[in-house]
Amino acid sequence: MIRNRYLTDVVVEDLKEKMVFVGGPRQVGKTTMSNKLIAEQFKSWAYYNWDNRTARKRILNSDWPGDAELIILDEIHKYKNWKRLIKGEWDTVGNRYKFLITGSARLDLYRKGGDSLQGRYHYYRLHPFSLAELLNKKNQIRINKELNIDNLSAFHEMDILNVFGGFPEPLIKQDHRSLRRWHNEKNNRLFREDIREIELVRDISDMILLSDLLPQKVGSLLSVNSIREDLEVSYKAALMGLVGS
Repeated sequence: MIRNRYLTDVVVEDLKEKMVFVGGPRQVGKTTMSNKLIAEQFKSWAYYNWDNRTARKRILNSDWPGDAELIILDEIHKYKNWKRLIKGEWDTVGNRYKFLITGSARLDLYRKGGDSLQGRYHYYRLHPFSLAELLNKKNQIRINKELNIDNLSAFHEMDILNVFGGFPEPLIKQDHRSLRRWHNEKNNRLFREDIREIELVRDISDMILLSDLLPQKVGSLLSVNSIREDLEVSYKAALMGLVGS
């Protein structure tokens, strides 16, 4: 089952005049939203993932289908000259194709460096499902005001969110075994892939141990010295680890 996302309509509307970047955490539903919800609103489209060798060759050669209206480029920010490539394509064939760029949190980090794409795109961040989105409510943001919940289905959706969270896969499956496996795999990818893509970390094991310790500290006084002893590192290293977390 595929549920519509809150960004679908605004992305389709913005694609009429500029490129659109959609970032966000892994497995939040960016690819599904792009390939299923957004792409289906165009007569024809093409999807390229930078991690695929054949797709990389086609991207570098600007080998776009002649009948495509929409070009979706996923994870292209892994290419060091991605900004120059996209800028060139937009300036050359932007009147013929619409470009949708998707990627992980690193896309947001890298797009801020320099201004070579200034004025050529709109950026959105896709978040996990919220209660308002599940209820299909477009609430006006009001500080210190409660969300209006006026039916039993809302309480049911809230209970599901509390247990399974807002990421699409565990939320839709609603299976405790799948949830535990999803958490383990996501945690592993966070340290083995995401963090190492952004920073050079010498000892990833201490960072993993820190992530295991922090949930136990929720709701209690946080002692940097206690964490330092558990990790067997200096006070400064423990403090920097907490700041980075």
